[in-house]
Amino acid sequence: MANVFEFAKRKHLTVQEKEAREELFYSIADSGLPQLLQKFQDALFTLDSEAARMYNVSDPCLRDTQQIILGIQRKEYWATRILDSLGKPGSGITDGNIQWIGSYDMCNGVSGTVYVDMVNNTGPQYTLQGKYCKGRLNLGIPNIGATTYGTCVPKTCSAKDADTLMNLALSLLSDKMHFYIVDCPTVETEYDARAIVSITICSIIGLLMILGTGYDAFIVRYIRQKRKIQQEKYNEMEKNKMDAEQYQSESSLNESTSLLKKIKQKPIVVGREEEGTVGKILMSFSVMTNGEKLLSTSQGEGSLTAINGMRFFSITWVILGHNFSSGLQFSVNSVPFYAEMFNRWTFQAIGNAFVSVDSFFTMSGLLLSYLFMKEMKKTGGKMNWVMFYFHRFWRLTPPYMLVLMVSATLTRYMGGDGGPNWVKNGIERDFCKETWWTNLLYINNIVKTDKMCIGWSWYLANDMQFFVISPLMLIPLYYKRNLGFIVCGVLLLATFITTGVLNSENGWPATPLEQRTSKDGGSSYMDGYYFKPWCRIGPYIVGIMGGYILQACNCRCKINKLVNLICWLVATVVGCLIVYGLYDSLTGTVLSTPVAAFYNTIHRSAWGICICWVIFACATGNGGFVNTLLSWKGLVPLSRLSYCAYLIHLIIISVRANSQHAPMYFSVFEEVSDIGISSIPCFVIITHVINVALFPRKRNHKFRHSDNFSSGLLTYTCLI
Repeated sequence: MANVFEFAKRKHLTVQEKEAREELFYSIADSGLPQLLQKFQDALFTLDSEAARMYNVSDPCLRDTQQIILGIQRKEYWATRILDSLGKPGSGITDGNIQWIGSYDMCNGVSGTVYVDMVNNTGPQYTLQGKYCKGRLNLGIPNIGATTYGTCVPKTCSAKDADTLMNLALSLLSDKMHFYIVDCPTVETEYDARAIVSITICSIIGLLMILGTGYDAFIVRYIRQKRKIQQEKYNEMEKNKMDAEQYQSESSLNESTSLLKKIKQKPIVVGREEEGTVGKILMSFSVMTNGEKLLSTSQGEGSLTAINGMRFFSITWVILGHNFSSGLQFSVNSVPFYAEMFNRWTFQAIGNAFVSVDSFFTMSGLLLSYLFMKEMKKTGGKMNWVMFYFHRFWRLTPPYMLVLMVSATLTRYMGGDGGPNWVKNGIERDFCKETWWTNLLYINNIVKTDKMCIGWSWYLANDMQFFVISPLMLIPLYYKRNLGFIVCGVLLLATFITTGVLNSENGWPATPLEQRTSKDGGSSYMDGYYFKPWCRIGPYIVGIMGGYILQACNCRCKINKLVNLICWLVATVVGCLIVYGLYDSLTGTVLSTPVAAFYNTIHRSAWGICICWVIFACATGNGGFVNTLLSWKGLVPLSRLSYCAYLIHLIIISVRANSQHAPMYFSVFEEVSDIGISSIPCFVIITHVINVALFPRKRNHKFRHSDNFSSGLLTYTCLI
């Protein structure tokens, strides 16, 4: 996300920056690409052993660099490919195309046979291979950022050697240019202890899935079903035999026949056999049984069906927003693309997608309050508070920790052939060695936020923290309604005051994409405001009050058509103002600090009120076509996958973006279509969902579903 702030700022170029970009363009155009390559080749020819050793270039690297120079002189094919793989300026420099990455595959694929006696080209032979390295090339032009430059060096060279050789070559071209190495990206092939442990755990789960599915399919569904059919046939034959004997006996009655007749035992109907402990464990990991549960469109009585659609569309919104912000550092047209997009008012739905998370906070609070009140009424005000917290922790944590384990230990091996932008150590800093426990305790949004593992898990931490303090609002609401609303109002006022004061003191903008936001300012905004529970609890409190109202009226509330229409209009207008109201801010008009502070203080809770109205209207029969859309049963399975999709979608996006071998060209079509790749867990089953939703079938038998944890763990494991 940090890269978004930089690119949002860069779309507003000053006159000096535009002139600097034009200067760069014309300097390259005057020299011409062939001349630039020739100068670079001449610079390499001037290197000698004394000059290289003066800069501490290793002997093997120096030797192979000299081999390359001689190979170029002899016009050998492998040496030519090394030159060809070097980064070169492309078109669109003035539009921000400063990705001169060269060819990662060509460089790493170079393999030439050279002689130890390189001058006479005789003697023993050995193989010289290329190695791709990437760095930042400072062109020495004011107001122009350093370009991303890819170079190709012998495999025997270290990153420090590559840095030295490049700067030696550049010093012969210009005293203003400077190169500093970033990395020589490679994909890890040797599994470390962390990876081995993770693979072992995943393999055990995978084996249990195979065994469980086989047990379910062969033992439970085939052998037992076959045995049941045979037993039913036998019972039917026995019944017919008994009826025949009864008829014969009755037809032969006379005065000498005893009135005491032997009563035949009725056939025993054999039902489904009870599973033992091992059978229950295996069935918990059955893909077939869990798949039926996952893809089922049935819902319990009293369910708030509209929430299914809201979950699905909200997680799609989240994924779409993250997809648009990924790969910015590896794009050839990010500046003109976002300059155009931000000038479209329709794009504000993506530029201000931050409120999509507040939809989940609202729904979380509403469902908790709604179900809590129902349970308290059912039990007469009794609640097992140990299970209240334990169930929440146990339901969310296992898949969360499983995804964290995979992200921290295995993403570094997911790069395939790698790429110039590949992160060698994976997407998690230091393999989460110092911060994994903050995720486990759900405090990663407060403690060590600069090293947060699975950066998007800040939401889970907030949601768990809100859940922990929720009884402070729920208990007063249940026993004393007015007192409960007063408590909620006080907490809501407290978060308003806290948010307003922090925003005013720090001068945070209404959105981190605003023009005045620097990269450091964006980080301060996220860490000081966006991640913190005392600034984000507003929608959750609104949801708790909404859930209480919904349960108190038992989802029955007749609203006058005119009043209903007015409420829908007000909710629509407020929602549109929240999402689209920052258009001027994103197109150059900087909001004052008081206005920005007011927006940050109010808009999230106001958005929560809009979400609560939609759920309330749909649940009470006042939703119309909106309820028809959100309550479509085909969205039920996709709604169940929203948590899993949130956990893994940024891993997929990050691995995909980092493994690109060539700079990306941004377009609306590409970004929207890529959401299918980023949300595979939701979309791979869409065909089956529609089939189940539109053409329901009656099943001849029912199977016991596994518990939530096992089913969830299986699902998340499959999706990973």
